[in-house]
Amino acid sequence: MDDDSKKVILVVEDVAESRESMSLMLHARGHEVMSAVNAEEAIKIAEQRRPAMILTDLDLPTLGFLMRQIRGDGNLKDMLVAIIDVNGPEVRRDYKLTVLADFDQLDAAIQSLP
Repeated sequence: MDDDSKKVILVVEDVAESRESMSLMLHARGHEVMSAVNAEEAIKIAEQRRPAMILTDLDLPTLGFLMRQIRGDGNLKDMLVAIIDVNGPEVRRDYKLTVLADFDQLDAAIQSLP
């Protein structure tokens, strides 16, 4: 993977095993990965590092708070937040929120980032 296609991805996941799995998968695809266990930590990291994408899942207990904070922050409001949900194979785009059904869709979303 060349440097232009390498992205910084912030994984936000409260379950350590899932967070590690997502991080390893993204590292294997050549991306730089940061991680957070909740919305509060994710917002701090996003403000400091400005990742290309935030990746989380639908079960994150602080997902609503995370989305409100991002959409309310002038510097973060246009950031893509991707939600991987392999249990619901539906993909939808709502502003900058994308629900992904599999890792092929995740790869495509990452490649579409500026």
